[in-house]
Amino acid sequence: MADIPVTEDSHRTVFSSASDDARLISQTDAALDVIRSRIIDMTLEPGSRIDERILIDRFKLGRTPAREAINRLVAEGFVKIMPQRGGTYVRKLDFDEMGEIVVAHQLAESILGQMCRLDDPSLAPDLMAIQRRYTDSVKRRDFLAITQLNQDFHLRMHDTIGNALFYDFAESTHRHVRRLNVYIYQAEQADPEFQSEQFAANLDQHNQIIEAVARRDRPALIELLPDHAKYTQRRLVRLLQNKSVGPLRPNLSELRSPLA
Repeated sequence: MADIPVTEDSHRTVFSSASDDARLISQTDAALDVIRSRIIDMTLEPGSRIDERILIDRFKLGRTPAREAINRLVAEGFVKIMPQRGGTYVRKLDFDEMGEIVVAHQLAESILGQMCRLDDPSLAPDLMAIQRRYTDSVKRRDFLAITQLNQDFHLRMHDTIGNALFYDFAESTHRHVRRLNVYIYQAEQADPEFQSEQFAANLDQHNQIIEAVARRDRPALIELLPDHAKYTQRRLVRLLQNKSVGPLRPNLSELRSPLA
């Protein structure tokens, strides 16, 4: 087979194509981050319709990044394709969905307590660095940043396990926990004193987790991590007991983890 001559123009074509692909990936990632954040902070409400035209008009996205972002959000479970309703919709956040998130969260953190690698010398310093940013975001009551940094804190520990499949499960779970927590935080604004107490408790729990990691105290982590995860459940139960939540009439005794 004859060699294909490589010219300066062909080099330009290759580099241009690679550059275009990189630009498209960057645009898609940026679009994904924007839309995911708007779903998590409830700007795009649970159950609301979401399609390319809405994203193009509302968020000024290009058609291809919008389409790719929707496809990836479907894969992440934030968006559902519903042919019977003729479109794609933001995943609901009703009582059943909340219960599933709570159970998955407690399962992930229970396993983390047992499997987190405590011989990682950079783990405790990394957690302390995240905690400093987390503390600042709590002071500002920046709910989106609070939930992102909380996710970063826990996924840093999950990363030590070295199991890609379990990490993917933990990452997906914590993304959905973020949306549930934003819902809780927004509702708690009606009682600022209680919310301040809860954030103070969360900060203290993180500090206890960091201290347990630093001294490589496995039994303490096995106890601390699941209990820390249960605080989301406790805040949610209090909210549902004291707040009208539309058609939900939950039996709160059913909101339990199988690990309890």
